[in-house]
Amino acid sequence: MKKYLLGISFMIAVMIIAVAACSKSDSGNTPTPPGNNQQNPPPTTADATVTIKDFAFGSGSVTIKPGQTVQWKNSDATPHTVTDNNGGFDSGTINAGGKFSHTFATAGTYTYHCTFHSTMATATVIVAP
Repeated sequence: MKKYLLGISFMIAVMIIAVAACSKSDSGNTPTPPGNNQQNPPPTTADATVTIKDFAFGSGSVTIKPGQTVQWKNSDATPHTVTDNNGGFDSGTINAGGKFSHTFATAGTYTYHCTFHSTMATATVIVAP
């Protein structure tokens, strides 16, 4: 009987610890996925900037060198994305006034689009040595 009570006491203690751990408050903070932190984007020095305005990606094309960074700024009142057609990068949602940066390590032509607005023209980043 003593072993039985000791076993039940142990199980109750484990359950209390588990409930306490699961109910720990994080003040409603939810982690933001990488690349989608519009409130506190990481500091980045952009080598080229693309402004998203009037449902368009700036001039449509930007040319940089390998290792350089492009920054997109959403100047529309509507959220947009910057999504590589081949899956190489994806900004997630860029809210109005938000920014997204991506550093291109490899030479090539990267065509991207907005996943929210299929009527927006695609644009390109040309990474030339």
